[in-house]
Amino acid sequence: MSRCGLLVSLVVGALALIVAPGASALDIADASPPTGVVGTPYSYTFQLSPGSGSAGASWSVSSGALPPGLRLSSNDRSATVYGTPTQPGSFRFYLKVRDAPGPWVCCTEEEFTINVIEGLSIANGGLPSGHVGARYGFQLSTSGGTASSWSVTGGSLPSGLTLDASGAITGMPSQTVSASFTVRASDGSRATTKQFTLYVVEPLVLTAPPPKAIKLGRSFVLTVAAKGGLAPYRWSAISLPAGVNLNPLTGQVGGRPQDLGVLGFTLTATDALGTTQSVAASVQVVDKLSILTTTLRSARNGKRFAAVLKTNGGGTPVSLRLLGPLPKGLRFDAASGELRGVPSLPARKPVVKTKRVEKKHGVRVITKRVRRTPLARAYTLYVVATDTLGQRDSQKLRLTVRP
Repeated sequence: MSRCGLLVSLVVGALALIVAPGASALDIADASPPTGVVGTPYSYTFQLSPGSGSAGASWSVSSGALPPGLRLSSNDRSATVYGTPTQPGSFRFYLKVRDAPGPWVCCTEEEFTINVIEGLSIANGGLPSGHVGARYGFQLSTSGGTASSWSVTGGSLPSGLTLDASGAITGMPSQTVSASFTVRASDGSRATTKQFTLYVVEPLVLTAPPPKAIKLGRSFVLTVAAKGGLAPYRWSAISLPAGVNLNPLTGQVGGRPQDLGVLGFTLTATDALGTTQSVAASVQVVDKLSILTTTLRSARNGKRFAAVLKTNGGGTPVSLRLLGPLPKGLRFDAASGELRGVPSLPARKPVVKTKRVEKKHGVRVITKRVRRTPLARAYTLYVVATDTLGQRDSQKLRLTVRP
């Protein structure tokens, strides 16, 4: 190198020493970042050691990674890690600092660790509904730790209920209400809050319709009455007969059944809170009403007699009436349809017979009263049957009472 070049180099070096008299090697001050909590805002600032570096330094993460949800903000002699952690773990990273551009540019990096723990949170998704006048009990719980204290920090519980220090909501609600309130849980170092809505309603009660009878081939509609719970209700059914359907919005059951007999099924209502209640219902499908008894056997005078008048089809109970004069001694039971008793025919007047007998001393007249056997008699009767559907049938019967 020429003497001129050497002189220039010495001058430049001297100027560098004069321009940056306070600059020294870069060094990050000792730091222990605090532990973060998932879901809780986090902030920590790293600093350069006093007298280290110069204005215009830049910070970056050279390797490793910050906890998810956190980022780095460079601000000359300091850098801040901030944000809200989203997952727990131990996160190691190298923090690098580069000095401002110039002949004296230098850099340094150090390893740090930020631990993130699971946040304390109230684990319950919701509260079960309560019923007026019924005992209520529900235990609140936390995840990410165990709460040592619980309290209501906003709103209020329904009248009659309390929240104790263990997180249990107990008591007996006294009125229907939709109560919204905020619950706070704390383990001493961490705390969390959550808003709940608790519904207090009257018990869900279903009233089955009275038994219904219809004639085969006819249609019908039944409605189950529901009260209490929280409307609207959603309806479902089990064992619906063929030809019968359910309206899931109204609870009406109807259709044209295809089979005879008492057809039973079960209806279930579910209210807006998920409470369910079931009730059994039925429909009686009957055939056309008809009287099966068309003849009666003969009765004997003075002898016990019994006959049952039978019907088929119709809605029960079927009522029977027997019209016409009955033989003396017989009675008709409309409930059982039985005709019974001891018939008695009208007596006939005796016949007086006389006889002349010639004797030695004259003629003698002998008079004799002769009893006569009652004559057989036929009675015309009419039986009328009526069922609960208003169907009617009648039959003419003939009853003969013989001697």
